[in-house]
Amino acid sequence: MNGLNLLQQYIKEQELTGVILLSPINLHYFAGFTGTTGFAIITEDKAFMITDFRYTEQATKQCEGYTVIQYETTVMDTLVDIFNEHHIHEGLFAIEGKQMPVDTYESLCDTLDENFDFTSVNFAKLRAVKREDELELLRIAANIGDESFAALLPQLKVGMTENEIRIILETEMLKRGSEEPSFATIIASGSRSSMPHGVASDKVIEAGDFVTIDFGSVYKGYHSDMTRTIVMGPASDLQKKLYSIVLEAQKRGVAAVRAGITGKELDAICRDYIKEHGYTKEFNHGTGHGLGLEIHEEPVANTKSDTVFTENMIITVEPGIYITGTIGLRIEDSVIVKSDGYEVLTHSPKELIEISI
Repeated sequence: MNGLNLLQQYIKEQELTGVILLSPINLHYFAGFTGTTGFAIITEDKAFMITDFRYTEQATKQCEGYTVIQYETTVMDTLVDIFNEHHIHEGLFAIEGKQMPVDTYESLCDTLDENFDFTSVNFAKLRAVKREDELELLRIAANIGDESFAALLPQLKVGMTENEIRIILETEMLKRGSEEPSFATIIASGSRSSMPHGVASDKVIEAGDFVTIDFGSVYKGYHSDMTRTIVMGPASDLQKKLYSIVLEAQKRGVAAVRAGITGKELDAICRDYIKEHGYTKEFNHGTGHGLGLEIHEEPVANTKSDTVFTENMIITVEPGIYITGTIGLRIEDSVIVKSDGYEVLTHSPKELIEISI
């Protein structure tokens, strides 16, 4: 199943002649193509996938609703042949302005005459509402993360490095079917926990450290994302205080997820609670983002987002507190927006975990 029907409906609604796609993400979503070399031309009633001999058979199996064409000279020559055969001699085409290289755009303009115009479209917005088959893949990816985190906890020891923890966690995900990490795994311990994106380093884990673990798996192209913060040994009073504030803010945010809420309204629920407890500048990033074929997708939840959430969007809820150079933590779940509420994808425990040392 792919997003061809959605795209052709968009072409009709926007009164476009067609769409030209080349980014791997959009080719995957709108055509089902997972090769590395492809170029799609879609009109209101036709769809063509242009690729080379390495991927012709693969594309034929994957690209439902598309005519697969193997180019022999260049992609641009093949594009002209398609346009001539189907009497497309003018019109407005939507292109991926954020993904199309300048030289490809220039080549496209040089190939087609002045009767053609182009408009840049952010196709990520069309991918924001997930189909049921996508939701199921996202559930599987999240479950891989949950099971891998559970397998990691008994292996944690003082004296390990952040990178050693990363390797264990990523290996556990691979064992359970992950294709690769969703992103560079974040393992930030001790004073490094104040860095929201402190990717794993060679720092040694010490007794008393907060350890923030932000990670995800990829299953059939779909990404999971979860953050948990643990403490190595008994938690200090400060750690308990900060954790309780972030946990309550995060729980309030999750409980507020529903169709109709805006990104900035959701952000305010988490942010205002943290602010009430005296930590305003210490929560300095957005509350959440979408997930799917990319780790960061539409929608977003931040102080400026007017996006109205609709059913079957995905949003992360991940408030945190970061005291520069001293201590920090974050708690994150991935959540499906429902018409009357939400479905949490990530199920690992959120109460503060104190690792026995």
